[in-house]
Amino acid sequence: MTAAQPGILALWLDLAPGAELEVNEWFNREHHAERVGVPGFRSARRYVAERGAPKYFIFYRTREVGVLTARAYLERLNHPTPWTRQVMPQFRNTSRTTCRELAHFGRGEGGVVATLRFGAAAGAGAKLERWLRETALPAVLARPGVVAAELWRGDPAASNPDTAERRMRGGPDVIADRVVVLSGNHREQLEVACAQHLAHDALVANGGSPAEVGIYRLLFALDGLG
Repeated sequence: MTAAQPGILALWLDLAPGAELEVNEWFNREHHAERVGVPGFRSARRYVAERGAPKYFIFYRTREVGVLTARAYLERLNHPTPWTRQVMPQFRNTSRTTCRELAHFGRGEGGVVATLRFGAAAGAGAKLERWLRETALPAVLARPGVVAAELWRGDPAASNPDTAERRMRGGPDVIADRVVVLSGNHREQLEVACAQHLAHDALVANGGSPAEVGIYRLLFALDGLG
């Protein structure tokens, strides 16, 4: 029997003008702890952009993908706290995706991450993922300052449930297809790694589309029992 694939809930978002302080305090003092308290959630991370958009990148690790469609989590999504009801309408340009972790190279995490969101050409998904696993990501990990490299694949069926929280954001969220996340020490090192190994031409030649790239620094980290 194979082990269940770890799950990732990944979000990229902007905030309404004037909402930054309140929303970040909500994340710090309520929301991340609430989420990590859901059975099966392992950790929360929140980042702010040093380059690229949207401004914030947030992700949660879960024991398996099914945690993100389980009753305990959906109960939270359908019974938001008063503070959540106040904050959620301030989200803008939200991309929210339930992902499966397909590959994870390296150990630990740095204070800066690069995120690359891209798709696969028709019929080329397996080729693209094989190239990333076997060639691109191991090469990225060998570069100075890079401590981890991950490949996630979006699960559209699990990514946009019709819940109270989603309705407060207004309209469906953008769903990512493939996501690469690189973790490292400095922005410049991650930028070089992306340019050397995950550039436009390389992605297209191996069955992918050009990537939306963002470089983010860590704002908040919380680990739970999971």
